[in-house]
Amino acid sequence: MNALSEDASLFAEVDGKYGVYTLRELFELHNQRHKIKVPTLLNERGEKTWVEVEDVVSFGKQPLKRITLATTRLYTELSEDSIITAFSHRLFEGKEEKINLKFTIVNNLKVTKDPRHNDTLLLTTRIPLESPKGDQFDFDLGFVIGFWISEGNFVKRKHKNTKRSMDVLNSYARKKGMTLEEYLDYVTDIQRVELSVGQSDFERGYIDIVQKHFKFSKPLKVSENGYQLYSSDLSLIHLIKDYTEGHTSHNKCVKNEIFNRSWKFLEGTMVGFLSGDGHFAKQLDGFRIEITTNYRLYNDLIFLAKALGYDVHLHNGYFAKSPSSNNYYYHLCLNIFKNWHRRTALGLVKERIKSIEDVDMKEAFNLVVKPLYSENDKRVKFNHLYFTAYGILVSDAMKTLEPLSDLLVEPEREIFYSLVNS
Repeated sequence: MNALSEDASLFAEVDGKYGVYTLRELFELHNQRHKIKVPTLLNERGEKTWVEVEDVVSFGKQPLKRITLATTRLYTELSEDSIITAFSHRLFEGKEEKINLKFTIVNNLKVTKDPRHNDTLLLTTRIPLESPKGDQFDFDLGFVIGFWISEGNFVKRKHKNTKRSMDVLNSYARKKGMTLEEYLDYVTDIQRVELSVGQSDFERGYIDIVQKHFKFSKPLKVSENGYQLYSSDLSLIHLIKDYTEGHTSHNKCVKNEIFNRSWKFLEGTMVGFLSGDGHFAKQLDGFRIEITTNYRLYNDLIFLAKALGYDVHLHNGYFAKSPSSNNYYYHLCLNIFKNWHRRTALGLVKERIKSIEDVDMKEAFNLVVKPLYSENDKRVKFNHLYFTAYGILVSDAMKTLEPLSDLLVEPEREIFYSLVNS
């Protein structure tokens, strides 16, 4: 039976709100009786829908396998007897009008030193968010958030309130019809927002977008081409706090609320970040990104890309010395391509496996999704798919196992029956 790593991240809808969650988090949310849905394939035409999760099962500590894909380096960690969608020579029947899915067991995947001869898995090109399109205003606000994540920080208030200052604040609170506690939360513990920018940011129009809806002081020149921008605009501070967490390059990340705005808001967030920390490589037609050791933000960028339908590739990181502290930090690297340069069909792309490696013992979980079709329906194979590890298709294979056995390729069927009967 399938068991996936507790820290496997997947996109889910919890109580009607989208977000990125680990399997452990979904296990806890399910026990608290929250309503959880995950995206799954609906039919042979590649259409997707959201399916209710009936159960989240814990298997305790398990030895797992890490499957890494050859092109994108995206990966998932799961048990050796897990069922996964593998390569079929007739994956797309006819003129790519129908998906002909085949399933196999992880322990039987073909992996050699040359990835060209390895088995192929299916990767989804987009998470099916059902969000409004949005407008230019949404794009601008998202851009500000993305640009702040890449180029900004907060300056917190340092002074402590005295009795006299608290009396003044209390009078301000009354004028706004607030309690003192509500007013203190309104003014926040943030004194101002700082943005570190260059001359090119002005020339490319990035600063015009940032300053369009918020008040900033006059740019302060700090080097030949470097400037500091400051803002104490409370609406800007609240926007950033509503959709992000952290305030340094090591802990800044987005909140799940960001996925519940509009397409334009998400696009603006990605474009804003790439405008600050992305290097456009013309020969690749994509952005090269290097960030300090911040795995949460790294994960956020991957899921933002998947939500927008962008092609994201992971790369090996490297150690670099910080000029300010002389400490060495591990830099995380990835490429993001707005345009796909690989053949796609029906919202899926085929990708060969690079490697399968043993993983240390980890607590493992799995989802049980509500079946879409009856057992005598030819589409029953679509009952058992959900997206995890950035879009690699994995079967839940928990309760209604028998129909799935008919879809396994030989010799996986014999292995499957031995697992069911054990």
